[in-house]
Amino acid sequence: MSRWYAIRTAPGYQRMAAVDERLPESRRMESIIERNCRKDGFDIFMPSFYRELKHHRTNEIIQKRFPFLVGYAFVNLPRLNFEEVRSVEGVVCFLRGANYGPLEFPDSTIEALYFAEHERRQAFLYEQHCRRESWRQERVHHLRGQLRKILPKGRKARVSMVDQAEMAIESLSPQIKERVQKIISELNGLTSDVEVENLRQAV
Repeated sequence: MSRWYAIRTAPGYQRMAAVDERLPESRRMESIIERNCRKDGFDIFMPSFYRELKHHRTNEIIQKRFPFLVGYAFVNLPRLNFEEVRSVEGVVCFLRGANYGPLEFPDSTIEALYFAEHERRQAFLYEQHCRRESWRQERVHHLRGQLRKILPKGRKARVSMVDQAEMAIESLSPQIKERVQKIISELNGLTSDVEVENLRQAV
């Protein structure tokens, strides 16, 4: 049996918690309020969405998670142990109904929020795949352009650029040979089936 109630969270507690390698993969991007509640044995649901942002110092692309409902999350309390939840760090209070007691939300409301979160997650994964695929294609084009500048002219039309590189590589100077080998290695990695498999998983 499930009985869902909304809690008001303290400012800052919906931010992502510090990474803890001891936790399972499913909990690597949890918020501080989620971690605190789970640590104390409470089932919590904070509807969320994901975005990719560029780190302001390193320019590294990082994935961040944000709450749909800023300031609120839901806890499942079949035993109605409200006071125990109130003692969790980051919990301010329960959302109250017209009868001044904690307002209970039907399963249908929670299920709708779960579905909305899942739908947005799938859209994010697809958008992420498209961005990576666009970058991959641009990188392949750039690397092939580098090979054209390095390799001898007049390759046969039916021989691929990479095959031509492999055939001609032995005649190159050691420095150019090493450079071509690195380009070929990166091309092979970029044209693997890994991204295709990621797309299947995303949708």
